[in-house]
Amino acid sequence: MAWILAVTLLLVGFVSGRAGAEDAPELHQNELFSCASGPWGRVSYYYFYLEAPDYVVEKFPLPNTTTKWVFSIKEFDRVEPLLKSAGLSQERLDQILAPRRVVKDSQHAYVFPTTTDLEGLTPENRAIIYTELARNPANVFQFSPVFFLTDSVEEWARDSGLSASIISKISSLSYKAGNALVFADIPLLLSQAEDVAEARYIMRKLTRVRTLMAQLELSKEDSIPDLLNYWSTGLGLRQKELEPLMQAIIHTKGLSHLDMLHLVPPLPRKLLYTYPDISYAAEGRLPDCHWTSLNFFNLTPQPFLLDTRLATSLVKQDFDKVEPPYRYGDVLMFITPDGRAVHSATYLADDLLFTKNGSNLLTPWLLMRLQDLSKLYEVEPGKARIVGFRHKK
Repeated sequence: MAWILAVTLLLVGFVSGRAGAEDAPELHQNELFSCASGPWGRVSYYYFYLEAPDYVVEKFPLPNTTTKWVFSIKEFDRVEPLLKSAGLSQERLDQILAPRRVVKDSQHAYVFPTTTDLEGLTPENRAIIYTELARNPANVFQFSPVFFLTDSVEEWARDSGLSASIISKISSLSYKAGNALVFADIPLLLSQAEDVAEARYIMRKLTRVRTLMAQLELSKEDSIPDLLNYWSTGLGLRQKELEPLMQAIIHTKGLSHLDMLHLVPPLPRKLLYTYPDISYAAEGRLPDCHWTSLNFFNLTPQPFLLDTRLATSLVKQDFDKVEPPYRYGDVLMFITPDGRAVHSATYLADDLLFTKNGSNLLTPWLLMRLQDLSKLYEVEPGKARIVGFRHKK
């Protein structure tokens, strides 16, 4: 099985929701949702937003506020047909590709569209052009856009503190990439900030990611042995640790649930809802999704799992491929048609997963729904599929 590191997402925002097995039309923070019933017991959750702290954002310099599209010099003759296919008029084409707007070197052609050019693009224009730009990692904002897994930017931005004008600007410049609503015109957005402080504030808000906090509901009617059997699966760990805690909750007046943090092993418990510390860079590479999912049951993280080749050999040696229904601790890999594993995450219950979406300092460890990750990594016929792996006993 061929592997590739997960796409490095510089700035990612996630928004989605569920009431049982159905999508809710509109979600509100602190609203409690229920997972489907299963061997995991009665699991419920609510959504909240996480943002990178200032000390993390400050490690990243503000980008140039001049928009630049990068093309391979060998393919520059395809740019005009591309823009035409996107629906741009000949007049607009002539303006964007005017000689004074294009710079070439031996390897690349750089196109510098104006603010008027960019604001004049429709979402359909933008989707075609930016999908092509995303093929080249040099177009960093199209390659790694901000994702909103909802129907509107306004829902993602609710209670964010962003001004109405900024929210409106993000909304007008957003487009569809696969099944997701995304935003890539960060240089243009920052060019409209009043000062450096506002630009940094906007950058921090663009790291805004929607995650969830889950809990196991407990009562005297629940079968503790059955729950322990499920939540101690994956090398048969922690029954002695979990049982007294569950019993204490059941027999304590006023207590009725156990936070998911207490149901995961020590390492993910430590990492969940946090951002990578710069000390991880001492290993030469920052933790990514594969490091995260394959270290799930390890008391201390194994650095060799940062190496794609060695991580691949571990999966081949220590894991079996499994079909649904999945169980606690299974590793779900998102495999493209050509065999690349573009993402992996750890299955918890129903459709809840423990994940890290990229190897960047700005991407935290989160709980997410499988449905949301499927949108992010384009799990659909002809694009990517999910393959489950279970640690051999």
